[in-house]
Amino acid sequence: MSKKQLYFKRTMMASAVALCMTGISAFAADTDADSVDVEKLFKEGVYQREQGNLFTSIEALQTVLSNQPALHRARLELAVSYYRTLNFEAAKQQAQTVLDDPKTPPNVRIAVLAFMAQVKKDEEAMLAQRQVWTPSVSLGLLYDTNVNAGPSSDVLPGGLVLAPGSRPKDDTAAVLQAGVSHRYNSPTVMRIGESAARFIWQSQLNLFHRGYFKESDYNLSALTLATGPGWLVPNKWRANINLQLDDIWLGGEEIALYSSLNPSVTWEIKEGEITWDAIALNKDFTRGVDQGRDSNYYATGLSVGKMFKGGKVAVQGGVRVFDEQADVSRFSNDGTEFFVGGNFVAWNNGNVYARYSQKDAKFDGVEPVYNVARDETEERYEVGFGHNFKEGLMKNWKLSGSYIESHNNSNVSIYNYDREMTSVNLSRAF
Repeated sequence: MSKKQLYFKRTMMASAVALCMTGISAFAADTDADSVDVEKLFKEGVYQREQGNLFTSIEALQTVLSNQPALHRARLELAVSYYRTLNFEAAKQQAQTVLDDPKTPPNVRIAVLAFMAQVKKDEEAMLAQRQVWTPSVSLGLLYDTNVNAGPSSDVLPGGLVLAPGSRPKDDTAAVLQAGVSHRYNSPTVMRIGESAARFIWQSQLNLFHRGYFKESDYNLSALTLATGPGWLVPNKWRANINLQLDDIWLGGEEIALYSSLNPSVTWEIKEGEITWDAIALNKDFTRGVDQGRDSNYYATGLSVGKMFKGGKVAVQGGVRVFDEQADVSRFSNDGTEFFVGGNFVAWNNGNVYARYSQKDAKFDGVEPVYNVARDETEERYEVGFGHNFKEGLMKNWKLSGSYIESHNNSNVSIYNYDREMTSVNLSRAF
């Protein structure tokens, strides 16, 4: 999810608050707080809101109004606090009370009417997006210099190791991906600490197929079903828990069912984000040749992203630790991963990116014949581009391409390999 949070933009909030504050400044001269304690409490309510403590702000301003119901500057501040907690109905009620007072000055009335119009607009936008269905499709071509190296972790969670040591086989493949996603946006505001959170539920059904033109034994298909709850606090943080099933087919034969649970939390920082995520994955293989590969895979990590030059340049980096316990110890392994990357808006509606990652893994059991446990490092270099068509025949389609170079260095020679993958694809969400 991008920096632009669901339903609301920072500019909308800023404009509405600015309008309301302008009116309050003019209105302040016509109202008077007789009690010093009330005045201090009023200032505390405004201060707490600006510190992000929205519910403490509401409690303080409600106390002010319980003592002085006619203090409309406090009522308008309370309306803004309700607005920031996404409680639109309460915000409108407080603003309407000010409008209903015949003593309200004309300039304040104009500011309050503008504020209420913004509240109504945001409320309608939220209700209009209660249920969101998004079909998508992607078609592409891929050239692979080492088909035998098998699917990697960017296609399958945790990766899938195929037969090692065979001579590299190059081939071209057609890649198809199609699916539909659904998002339910609850209209109910949830209080989590001092934050007003929206509850969402996201689900997705997706089909992936990579069909090689010659080496059909390595054709890969995966049917994915994912669902789970999420929570978001505009301009602060978002979180979700994703339950996913992947039914995997290789060469036209079902080989495994992957079941995973993936929680994540993202905190917004100035011009950037910090994300924690984790995965608990069960791999259940069906073929006799894969006996011993059944495993439980666990991983967790942190990543940080920052934007520069008004969002035209973005950099990201992260680290991850993992541990996989398989039925046969030679397939059990643990280790670390890290990556760094960058993205640059290179032209109108287009971007280029680069990424480097490294994975270090140590295996538990010894390899037959070699009588040593595997110890290996995989390095990946990736560059790519994307372009969104905004007009003409290709309007709303995206053209993208990438080049990935992988090197796996192992102390067991049959696991050493080099691989290059070049792809181009056309995609669209409807």
